[in-house]
Amino acid sequence: MFRHETTIALLLLGAAPVAAQSPVGVGVTVGAARLSDARTEQALTGVIQLRPRPWLTLSAIPSLVRVSNDTAGSSSVSRGLGDLPLIAGATATLPSRWAPTIAGALILSLPTGNSACGLGSGQTTVGVDAGVGVAATSNLRLSADASRNLSGLAGQTSFTPSQATALRLEAAADVAPRWTLGLSAGVDVGTADSTQPLSRVAALGITHAIAGALAVTVDASHGLTTASPRWVVSVGLGTVFSGISPVSPTSPLRRLKSSFGSAAGRRRGSNKIGACG
Repeated sequence: MFRHETTIALLLLGAAPVAAQSPVGVGVTVGAARLSDARTEQALTGVIQLRPRPWLTLSAIPSLVRVSNDTAGSSSVSRGLGDLPLIAGATATLPSRWAPTIAGALILSLPTGNSACGLGSGQTTVGVDAGVGVAATSNLRLSADASRNLSGLAGQTSFTPSQATALRLEAAADVAPRWTLGLSAGVDVGTADSTQPLSRVAALGITHAIAGALAVTVDASHGLTTASPRWVVSVGLGTVFSGISPVSPTSPLRRLKSSFGSAAGRRRGSNKIGACG
């Protein structure tokens, strides 16, 4: 699908045994999405995480994307780098019943995608995120969070309009030794814009712990409204898929969004797709 994707994957996964025993985590996901009747997207996404303090996580999520648009019997394709999200997240766990975790994150998106080709927003953008998670039982974790963009067109991605606030509810249950099942729901609230209405999605994911922090995960989402991505599927492998922070970029719905949210929006830039080979 992309030139050099095998090399990138091997480099990331080759570091995984070290990451499992250090404050460094890595992962790689590959997946596909149908964003509308005319538009599809494939992506290869890397995740690099640093934990300089137990409460602080720094993440970078580079991606290679391929976007195609089929209209009037013709198909146009753009491929290349997507925008680069950089995330600084902080968490605090309170010493009380259910061990509630409070978290917040600052998200900076760099315009590494070529917006002239229909890839990326073409702007440096900033967003914030806040959430809370609880351990309802030893095997069940629940979380809720909200995120919003503060500047630029960061919201004009495949998933969230620029004027909306994204709300997410997630549950993760240990269903068998080394197996965790996740259920998620995402809702946009606020003002829809003329190019990208509000969306509603439901997601399902399953994670298998292989050894230490190394895990494989499979995630899928389905749109509940005509404005939502029709379906999204991704498979990931690495040492960053076992966290329970409510604002972790590797939680199920966030894995799907970070894999496909770095290209242009579902409608914005569609006429530019295929402008660059």
